[in-house]
Amino acid sequence: MPSINSAELLKDKDIVNEINRYKWCESEKAGCDIGFERASREWINTCSKQYLNQHTKKLAVLWLKSQPIYSILNKEIKTLR
Repeated sequence: MPSINSAELLKDKDIVNEINRYKWCESEKAGCDIGFERASREWINTCSKQYLNQHTKKLAVLWLKSQPIYSILNKEIKTLR
């Protein structure tokens, strides 16, 4: 599986929604709000690999967006419009 850093994962709204679901479940178990920071750290460490394996198109897009050349090409495309 291609390597994608946590910051790139947190830019994706579907992943943030998954983390919020995880946060809700874990907060219910703990009896208190565990907070988004802890939930995101735990979700990334325990669930992200399985999630990305099940969502291979999203994995490909996230990987592409994490490449340095993507931002350069994206800027060039915007100037052409």
